[in-house]
Amino acid sequence: MTDMPGNRALLDQSMALALLSWRLHVFEPARWMKRLGLYRASTLGAPVVPGVPGGSGPHLSRRYSQPVLLPGEPEGYSEVKDFDRVAHLYEAAVRPFSEPILEEVEALMHPLSPRARVLDPSCGPGGAVLRLAQRVPQGEVVAADLSRGMVETACEAARRARLTNLAFFQADVGKPPEAFTGYFDAIVCCLSFHHYPDGAEAVRAFRKVLAPGGKVFVADAGPRWFVELARPISVLADPGFVRHRTGEEFLELFAHAGFSRVSWIEVLPGIGVTVASV
Repeated sequence: MTDMPGNRALLDQSMALALLSWRLHVFEPARWMKRLGLYRASTLGAPVVPGVPGGSGPHLSRRYSQPVLLPGEPEGYSEVKDFDRVAHLYEAAVRPFSEPILEEVEALMHPLSPRARVLDPSCGPGGAVLRLAQRVPQGEVVAADLSRGMVETACEAARRARLTNLAFFQADVGKPPEAFTGYFDAIVCCLSFHHYPDGAEAVRAFRKVLAPGGKVFVADAGPRWFVELARPISVLADPGFVRHRTGEEFLELFAHAGFSRVSWIEVLPGIGVTVASV
């Protein structure tokens, strides 16, 4: 039933409305409480150490002026085609929910070196990478996604914004290009980890592409109560949904992959950010 166009459109609208409602009725009151010093975030693991130091400046964005695309459809690409379908609509539907979360991630990244090299391994239509590129004016942001439609849409958005310190790659999060190895000072993965079929493989790839001292910031559903609450609509309406993970599960994943320091903080009700250092 859910693969019929009318049903799919109804589910897309239901998801967008649910995200907007959570922004208005949950995130906004919590943000006011933060401003008043009344919000008490749950934390797990090591104390969070904010900031992203270092940075070697741009290279890939100067080398590749056009998106670097895979030569054909990789195995299992049928699971990704829903993202191609909604690429030009996705940003407007998700932005009300994702925007305050990205602001929390940016706060944890501060101070961010203006020469930093930042990877978004699941860039979607580009909303996050455009913001991040403006925060590293002497650095660069590399936007990657397995969905060709998302990569092309993100590239179009960057051109409209006249941002040149970005490079775009169609790539599997667990199998990054060799050019990425040891290259990045930071990875920002916002509301994408629940789409990864092999979370352990993704985390190992994160470690592989980070430079010494690099950090990864993963924002996703995390408290157990929200994982349970979000599961029904996520299964029905979120294209490519695999599973959410609790903060404890994120800590275990990153520690097992060899990250030296792993923290998790519930930055907004229902949303945790894992911060892990090489």
